[in-house]
Amino acid sequence: MRLLDIARSAYVGSPIGLRRSIAPLMAMVPTWLKYGSGYRTWRADIARSVHDPAFVDAERRRALSELLAIASKSPFYREILGRHAQLEPQDIARLPVVTKEDLTAAGADALAVPRKTLDAGNTSGSNGEAPFGFYLDRDRSVREIAFIHHVWSRCGFQAGEPRAMLRDAYLYGRKGFIHEWEGALGELRLSVFPMTPQDMDLYLDLIDERSIRYLHGFPSAMEMLARHVLTTGRQLGQPLKGVFPISEPIFAHQRETIRAAFGDAPILPFYGMSEKAIFAGEVPSEPGTYECEPLYGIAELVDETGAPISEPGREGRLVGTSFVTRGMPFIRYDTEDRATLVRAATRENGWRMRIRDITPRRKPAWLVARDGRRIVSTDFTPSDPAFFDGVKEFQFYQDTPGICVMKYVPSAAGTSEQAQEIVAALQRKAGEVVQFHLEKVETLYASKNGKRPFIDQHLKT
Repeated sequence: MRLLDIARSAYVGSPIGLRRSIAPLMAMVPTWLKYGSGYRTWRADIARSVHDPAFVDAERRRALSELLAIASKSPFYREILGRHAQLEPQDIARLPVVTKEDLTAAGADALAVPRKTLDAGNTSGSNGEAPFGFYLDRDRSVREIAFIHHVWSRCGFQAGEPRAMLRDAYLYGRKGFIHEWEGALGELRLSVFPMTPQDMDLYLDLIDERSIRYLHGFPSAMEMLARHVLTTGRQLGQPLKGVFPISEPIFAHQRETIRAAFGDAPILPFYGMSEKAIFAGEVPSEPGTYECEPLYGIAELVDETGAPISEPGREGRLVGTSFVTRGMPFIRYDTEDRATLVRAATRENGWRMRIRDITPRRKPAWLVARDGRRIVSTDFTPSDPAFFDGVKEFQFYQDTPGICVMKYVPSAAGTSEQAQEIVAALQRKAGEVVQFHLEKVETLYASKNGKRPFIDQHLKT
């Protein structure tokens, strides 16, 4: 079924004109055939891995052996692997950590298969840093979606069920093109910019028209829609069954705002990345704690020397070895993200490392105090949605240590006094470490794809 896997990936990445022309045909394909036997096999293996440590152990050894055999065809990795071509998963720390700079410098030598057989990808880049270009297997989409659906299935979601998807500033790069139904994938695509009250009323109507029970997208956009519901009193015709945040950290105040607006539907975030090096789902009933999937690859938390961290409570860098895409191998790849260890991966727990406080290096979740200390910003913001009455959306901006500007867009009935009360409360909690200021704006900073970072930080940290 690899051909079907490739076909699905090709459809997802095809130009909008082509996709529109074949979408009606794709929508008629039964769900079981659309995903194929490869998807079903992966779903079964992932489910088994939760309860069968011996199965995980064997699969990891097999997958790493295959990966190293493929990687040895790459001039870059052949030199790195040397005499370690038969390495066991628990011994992978013998290899050096590989960085984006290493792979960029290697160029085509980092590829283990011809470039024409792979799909090009890149990270978005931010904070003045250039995007990182890489290549992925063309059939990885079905493997990737199997892990995502495994997480979403905790609320009863099944492949093929429709979702309302809040992501991307302009759909397909067209300004003013704010929604589209993608029947082949079951996605009601909704633009996250500018999200005016009229836009959000329309979105709620569209969700009701298709009886959609799952909300999927950027937490910042979900929060905006939730605040609109709370402000206007508008309710969905049917309660949501699941909320699927992606791409951004989700904060406590966002969870509570979403729950206040849409009910107590499970919120099921996962941690992943464009390079497909690590995948982790949030642990049920433990917000902010994630469990790494051992069949996806080998996830490590390492110190600044690249040595594995095994003591719970220590922070380190996340390093991943991918089993999902192998044409351009990612072996001990430095994601540049950081996290704190909750539980080390062992044979007894099925090599399921748990981590918390995941912090993307380019999208920091902290403020910087006058003395240079990092202050976790979520410590300042209560989870109670009422704390932000009068504010449609807000964002912290920092370009000077010890000084933070809370930029905000007022709600329709919001007053400057309400915004000043919020900042005063933040200041009382922060004390002398950070001085808060207030700035009313018409719109907040967003990246080119519509993500609104919680902190728009312009400091070298």
